[in-house]
Amino acid sequence: MKKRLTALLCAAAILFAAVLPRAAASTPTIYLLAANDKMCDLPGGLLPVAVNGVIYVPYSLFDKSATGVDLGVYYGLAPDRGPILSLYSLSGRLVFTVNMGQCVDGQDNPMNFRAVTRNGAVYVPAAAVCNFFGLQYSFLPTVDRGTLIRITNGSQSLSDSVFLSSATLSMTYRYNNILKSMEPVVGPTSAPVSTPAVPSASSAPGEKDNKSGVWVYLSVDASQAEESLLAALSGTSGHALLLFSPDRLSAQSGLIRQAVASGFSIGLKVEGTEKEVQEQLARGNELLTHIARIRTRIVSAPASLTKTLDAAGWSCWTVNVTGSNASTLLRSLDSKRTVARLALPATPSVISRVLAQVRTDGYTLRQPLETEL
Repeated sequence: MKKRLTALLCAAAILFAAVLPRAAASTPTIYLLAANDKMCDLPGGLLPVAVNGVIYVPYSLFDKSATGVDLGVYYGLAPDRGPILSLYSLSGRLVFTVNMGQCVDGQDNPMNFRAVTRNGAVYVPAAAVCNFFGLQYSFLPTVDRGTLIRITNGSQSLSDSVFLSSATLSMTYRYNNILKSMEPVVGPTSAPVSTPAVPSASSAPGEKDNKSGVWVYLSVDASQAEESLLAALSGTSGHALLLFSPDRLSAQSGLIRQAVASGFSIGLKVEGTEKEVQEQLARGNELLTHIARIRTRIVSAPASLTKTLDAAGWSCWTVNVTGSNASTLLRSLDSKRTVARLALPATPSVISRVLAQVRTDGYTLRQPLETEL
């Protein structure tokens, strides 16, 4: 009788264990992301991460074109120097020197937080950045849908509790897909299948580099350009910056109006002392207002004046790819791994060849906006 009772208890224990859910400890914590009233899926499938108990979010959260939500905070990334990430709004600026683990505000005061890199992407501390720029940060754990990191700027219409309820299906879908992606791949005998390392596109025989991860910004000095320039730039409307010397604006009024109507960005190219440059910029915007009813904050100026102009609210355009012919430009472009800012000559044949190669290689064209420079 005693042996029978023991056997029954063991059987019951096995059955009870079989119907229990997996231990929570075996399921990794999954963080999902929302901005205002929208769930966010960032390029590359990037998600918030926890580092030493602090939640970090990818800096691309502040890219309106990536999230579809304008949080009022913008960014600039200078990967050639380190990288250095700058987040800014009308209320202030944070500059992260990523590799050195440092952060300062717009007055060079050191901050007690830093950026980190994960999977090749730069992440910033969510709560600290939100607090600095006056955004609201919410940490919203759920029982079966992971933890939602929600960042709002006051433009949201739903409270956290209402948003969680309304986003149940979309959160569950994302959560389950992420869990599924974490499952090991098994063969017919249920033995784990080892996945061989896949060589990068650049090293795979017969394959071309995939350049989609390189952001390309285009500029042309259009001060002396013919109106046929816009035909050469066909297909880049909204993805090219046309620069004009202030003393050539009146002569190029027709080209300027066509460029603005086609969605091109407009900037001013100036030279001289600080006083001369300030006078040229004031005169340039006065003429642009008269010609096309626009004003610009984009300027190409001597490097010695960049810091002064930046402090005065101008967005300084700097290039890292130059050349007088297509071959030189393409060789320099090919060396860039994250951001390429091209200064194209106003020569239709050169522009056509460069643009054809940019499209063939799959580079990501970005519009040179004041908030991106």
